[in-house]
Amino acid sequence: MSALPDPIRLKADVLHGLRALLHEERFTEVVTPVARRADLGPGRRVPAALHEGRHLRAMIGPALRVNVRADLPRVYEIGPCFRPEAPDALHASEFTMLDLYAAGLTFEGLIGLAWRLVGPHLTAYTPDRLSITDHVRDAFGIDLRTEPLGDLHTRMAARIGADAGEPFRDVLGLYIARELEAGTAGRAVFLTDYPTGGDEPCARLAPGTTAVLERFELIVDGVELVHGYTDETDTAAFTDRAKAVGLYDAEQQLALDAVEAGAVPADTAGLGIGIERLCAVSAGLRDITPFLQSPQF
Repeated sequence: MSALPDPIRLKADVLHGLRALLHEERFTEVVTPVARRADLGPGRRVPAALHEGRHLRAMIGPALRVNVRADLPRVYEIGPCFRPEAPDALHASEFTMLDLYAAGLTFEGLIGLAWRLVGPHLTAYTPDRLSITDHVRDAFGIDLRTEPLGDLHTRMAARIGADAGEPFRDVLGLYIARELEAGTAGRAVFLTDYPTGGDEPCARLAPGTTAVLERFELIVDGVELVHGYTDETDTAAFTDRAKAVGLYDAEQQLALDAVEAGAVPADTAGLGIGIERLCAVSAGLRDITPFLQSPQF
């Protein structure tokens, strides 16, 4: 077995490669606050003892999105995020994310950009694609392109032995993890065509469909590396979907206010990449801890 690469050098090379590609793609690097004013509710953010009280961000957007404008159509940020939950091999209390937003980028264009970013660090893989909507049609006989969710919630829960009393977004997440992500061992798979009712309500409803979102996740050897979506341009529809699953908050309201004021384009697309996870998978590991620098501090 060959020796593992030096984790600090590998991480530096990954970050350099990501920034170089984004520069070529005409993205501008920006910095948004790590400590935010908004408390998004119990268990969502870690409090920080700063002036007037702050909460450490768990993800970078939507403060990044409000920097998109006509003369700055593509922006990105690489920075720290924080989890209130206990860490494990694939989750850390403090970790690094790359988030980006681009105006006028199509869903297919976003998927292509995602692979251009991570593909050079995953040379052992050729990406496949799996439509969750197609899976639902084949497994449950419900075509979400033309039909509503119907009884998908209870049937999914029954299939995996989950509690149908749990919210659909939790049942859906568990179902995808067990039934679809588990089948990605040794593979790189773009999961696309997510049903509505999940945990990304700001994703755009795919044109001409009833309950399909323009959202994807890239799973590599069972590890989620990238998530992305096109933003819903119908702000009322987004607000209704987000409130229905308990994921509407003050920061999203600020972003929507900027869109409705014409300061930010409505037609944007965004993605996020876990940097330590990308490093780990590129090194053949299922453990991000070697890439958390200076852990003794």
